[in-house]
Amino acid sequence: MSIGRQNEPLGSRLVRALGPSTEERQAWFHHMQETQPVRYHPESHLWEVFRYKDVQQVLLDSATFAKESEPDPAQHRKRRGLMSNEFTSRRIEELTPRLIQIVDELLEPARVSGKMNVVTELASPLPVRIIAELLGLPLSGQERVQQWSYQRFIGVGDSDKNELFRFLSDVLDERKRDPRDDLMSRLLAAEENEAHLTREEIISMCKELMVTGSITTMILLSRVLYRCCLYPEIYQALRDNPSLIQGAIEETLRYDFASSHLCRTTLHDTVLGGHQIKAGETVVAWRGAANFDETYFPHSEQFDIRRSPNPHLTFGYGVHVCLGHPLARLEGRILLERIVAHFSEIRLDPEDSVQYTDKMASEFIQSLGVLFTKACSPVSEKFRNSHTVN
Repeated sequence: MSIGRQNEPLGSRLVRALGPSTEERQAWFHHMQETQPVRYHPESHLWEVFRYKDVQQVLLDSATFAKESEPDPAQHRKRRGLMSNEFTSRRIEELTPRLIQIVDELLEPARVSGKMNVVTELASPLPVRIIAELLGLPLSGQERVQQWSYQRFIGVGDSDKNELFRFLSDVLDERKRDPRDDLMSRLLAAEENEAHLTREEIISMCKELMVTGSITTMILLSRVLYRCCLYPEIYQALRDNPSLIQGAIEETLRYDFASSHLCRTTLHDTVLGGHQIKAGETVVAWRGAANFDETYFPHSEQFDIRRSPNPHLTFGYGVHVCLGHPLARLEGRILLERIVAHFSEIRLDPEDSVQYTDKMASEFIQSLGVLFTKACSPVSEKFRNSHTVN
């Protein structure tokens, strides 16, 4: 496939070259894995990597393949160390009761009216509210944060960058005067002790957390709900056996992020997949392709909620693995658990058809109307009682 459209940003050109359907992308990924697992694209001056083991190597070897925008290694370790303390599995699990409350609040309109746009009313506000609470942002600002994140997702609103900076700066000033038990206050405390984070670093970390944390989760939630609408047998299987929900989340992460890729710059001459790559050259690691590598995912073209193991690379690998992955997984699990507990059926709303974000790729859903049918009786008593909020 040709990359083309040289005036477009590199990421957009790469995604557009994949073709519109997941099936078409799978076929091309398999073809490249068999014929050109590592190939040079002379007109764009970059290398593309398609096999799982090679993509994994690029992600793991940060001393050879570096992000252009990342700070020096010591700075990266400092920032990551501070943030990793906030995203341990134990700390994230402690958010479960609050997550259940928020999901139930967001689902209330669906209980009343029987319908909802699950992107704008559920998948978008849920991760934003959680991240805003983690940061300690005031309730009055959470709606603005959601708007900023969503505008970033659909590719508009760049003019609000300064406004977002001022908003976070004002909250930072308030936390400096009156520290609280939130992430922003703890980052300030680190600034005053040995870590010495600057004001700009704290705001940059908060912005990145808000945008990347909310967008990825929004895509995950919208895609898994869309698939449950398209394939009622999957939704029924989750209702019959809610223990399959985590598998559905993992398979959605593997299957529905086919355009996922990372660009890296080679810091020194190296060999990858038998090819000599020179220092300074760009390497595009196709995580989406790796997730369909038959060596690691037999019958990869099949969406299988029982797939095990499922070592997909959607959240990255090595030192650059997404720190927020436990939170995204928990949000997805809680959302599906609450939906299957209360609704016997979900299906597409013919009066509010699915819309995609054309600026990116076809798997990124911008709007999705869903009809909800209340369950005459809840799912198993054991499951219901284990997820009741007192």
